[in-house]
Amino acid sequence: MAYEQEDLYENVVFRNSQIVYPPDMACHLTPTSSADSRIFRTDPSQETSKPTRPRQSLLDAFDPVLQRKSVTSSSRPKHSEVLKLSHIDFTDHSAPPPLPKRNASFKVHQYDPVAIENGRVEFQMKQEKVPALVIPCVESSTTSEEEEELPACPSAPKNATHKEKVKVLMNKVANVDWLTGRKRFSTTNVPQIKESDLTESGTTQQLKLGTTDTLGHAGMLIWSISGSKKDPQNLWTELKNRVLSAFTGQTTEAPIYEINLEKLVSIGLSGAEESLCFELAHSKEKSKLIITVNTAKERFKWMEWILESAYGDIFSPELRKCFTRSGRVFIKDGITGEWQIAWLLIQSYSKKLWVKKTAGPIVCEDLRKVHSVSQLSDGGGSPYALQVGSPIVIHWPDHTCYIQSDLKAETEAWFLLSRAVALQSGTDLEDHQLTADDVPVLVECCIKFIETYGMLTEGIYRRSGVQSKINRLLVGLRYDAWNVHISCDEYTEHDVANVLKRFFRTLPEPLLTNELYSQWIDGLTLDSHEHQLELYKHLISGLPHVNRRTLRKLLGHLHAVQNKCEKNLMSVSNLAALWGPNLMTVESARDHTSNFSHTNAETDVVLQLIQYYPWLFDVDREKLAVNDQISEMQERLEQGAFAKKTAGDIRTWIFSEMIDQDIAVEIGPRIKVCDVIPGLRPADHKANSAILMESICQGDLRRPLHLKELLLPALLKWADWSEEYRKDNHLLFGQHPTIAKLCDNDKSLSPKSIFEVHYSGPKNKGFRQCPFEFCQARFTLLKDLKNHTIYGRWDLENILWYLGGDSRRNAPTKWCITFIERDVPVPKKGHLFLGHCMAFATETDYLTFLKYLILTEFEGGLSGFVV
Repeated sequence: MAYEQEDLYENVVFRNSQIVYPPDMACHLTPTSSADSRIFRTDPSQETSKPTRPRQSLLDAFDPVLQRKSVTSSSRPKHSEVLKLSHIDFTDHSAPPPLPKRNASFKVHQYDPVAIENGRVEFQMKQEKVPALVIPCVESSTTSEEEEELPACPSAPKNATHKEKVKVLMNKVANVDWLTGRKRFSTTNVPQIKESDLTESGTTQQLKLGTTDTLGHAGMLIWSISGSKKDPQNLWTELKNRVLSAFTGQTTEAPIYEINLEKLVSIGLSGAEESLCFELAHSKEKSKLIITVNTAKERFKWMEWILESAYGDIFSPELRKCFTRSGRVFIKDGITGEWQIAWLLIQSYSKKLWVKKTAGPIVCEDLRKVHSVSQLSDGGGSPYALQVGSPIVIHWPDHTCYIQSDLKAETEAWFLLSRAVALQSGTDLEDHQLTADDVPVLVECCIKFIETYGMLTEGIYRRSGVQSKINRLLVGLRYDAWNVHISCDEYTEHDVANVLKRFFRTLPEPLLTNELYSQWIDGLTLDSHEHQLELYKHLISGLPHVNRRTLRKLLGHLHAVQNKCEKNLMSVSNLAALWGPNLMTVESARDHTSNFSHTNAETDVVLQLIQYYPWLFDVDREKLAVNDQISEMQERLEQGAFAKKTAGDIRTWIFSEMIDQDIAVEIGPRIKVCDVIPGLRPADHKANSAILMESICQGDLRRPLHLKELLLPALLKWADWSEEYRKDNHLLFGQHPTIAKLCDNDKSLSPKSIFEVHYSGPKNKGFRQCPFEFCQARFTLLKDLKNHTIYGRWDLENILWYLGGDSRRNAPTKWCITFIERDVPVPKKGHLFLGHCMAFATETDYLTFLKYLILTEFEGGLSGFVV
């Protein structure tokens, strides 16, 4: 169609993505097909004809919305059309005619070129003259193209200030929200950002980069360098193409930090869990990079993204989501193995170590079963490491592993972390160190000690031990059970038995679990005993794995103990009464409202479990027979059937007042007081208050010996004393008047903790009167009761006490107690007398103090001394 130049912009209107044709033009358009009468083309026969209607103002002529009065609705052609762009088929059109030359009476001002380069507006202020814009114009098919320079706009500003305003404006347009994080992408390849591609976590953004499937991440993080004096910086951080970059601002082009993750040595938590920091170690950096985030969730997200970017799919997405440390190391199996590259990942909450070598599948190692973690000090590291260091040695029950990192500092970090995770037990049962049978090492050690030394001990698990020793042993076993040696010289079987009971009593959840508590109790109401045992067997199978294995070990031990009830007097009912509350209720869950019915029900449940242990756990009869033979052999050894004289045996003499003569006795490392007393007492003599005593200081001081006390240590300690204090020392078997009075007045003595005494120290010649307190297995000497000023304090476990006082002291009363400190040499330089002496004001106070002193230190009170 040929139009006049002034008709160019008056024949077609483009409004709201629609093309509006005037009525006089639409009459020459015909549908392209009958299927879609909305798609029009111009009629070829009418292409060169000019519209016949007199041209008027566009709005007055055909605007169907305004409906001007100059053109009535009845005079409009009925086939006037409004076309949408989507209905027009442009594929078959011939080339559009060239743009006609416009009769402009002014020139357009030429602004300096403006471009968006890499997401940033670049305003190029050129000094040379910019070529004029040339618009080609074709008047007819035979007319040649002419060029005309458009005139400059008279009102256009010519100063640089206007250019700066344009630059600022364009920068604001380029930095709107939809361009956040895209500042370094070229405008020719700006990705189409969808809402699904953007994930917000605090200040973190996850977005697709370019047209690839690679994920990039960006956000504001706090960067700092370990050991640097510079303050931490809040930097815009981007993770893209295995490179972690940090910028001072979101619009900054050059990064101030750039880490190539292909050379990443390790990534892990930095400091405590609440610090919200993680650290990166790079093979080309001397110091670690520490990054701080806002939340723990954001920290693990960034660690997951960095680990995936650095090591790819070596670890599964589940492992990458939550881990403590991961990195590339050198590893070898055993001392004869070969060093090879491997990737490690530690999860401290599950105590798992995941190892992926260059060849082979990923392997999961249980750090709870590690026996020891150490470092070699004499070299032997990997020759491929960048820095020479001491490799880590981790011992499992069935194999040993050597680990070394590229960096010496990272090897040390792996050592400290693996040692802390492997050797330090948590509060839950499954968080403790485990044996190969998935039983806590603490439980295994205590059971072995009791089966060796306490199976025939009377009142095992019923009698209490020394509280200070129990606390010390329990703390050591919880910290590193594999490295604790329980010595019979230091601990008694009652100490160890109480440690085992307290361990189960102080668990966060009982061994039989809170969830199954009601079902254990409901089993007692079943009419059929067979149904009851079937229920208990089903409940045992529903316990967690470590609980089930631990219960099997403990019930097997208790079943063996009750088989020796003729010797130890611990029947199944006695054991159930002690262990029922410990296995079904923990200490933290108990309250004052607990009634005896609950305790009795718990006792009945545990009684069934101990008594029917072989059936509940399908124990082989042959295994039970072997255990019985081992127990019988231990009993014979305990009774001395196979006892042989060893180099440690010594011969000494004990004076017996019953027969008034010395008796030769051979004492070995395991000989107790109760073992020698039958040979000291005549067969026809029946003295109820005869005791074995240690007599020192020419008989002024005598110490009663407990029936379960080992004799050899009592004698050997004299070897460290001076000749003056040991020359007249001996063992004496007979009666002591104070012990005899205690036996007669035991029930009439009332409890008392504060006494008025006369005290004399080892450096003092005289006595002075002062208050004395005996509480919580501790001696406390006070200067006065009003101010409660402490003059001296001694723990009962650290002293040896004797009945009587040194005659050279001239004590004001005859009711004296003398005690010496175990770790202080006798005599110590500057000391005038042996130990500390206290003289009580009355005999009643003296006997009362002795009664509760013996009850505190020894289970059973006086019955532990008197034959």
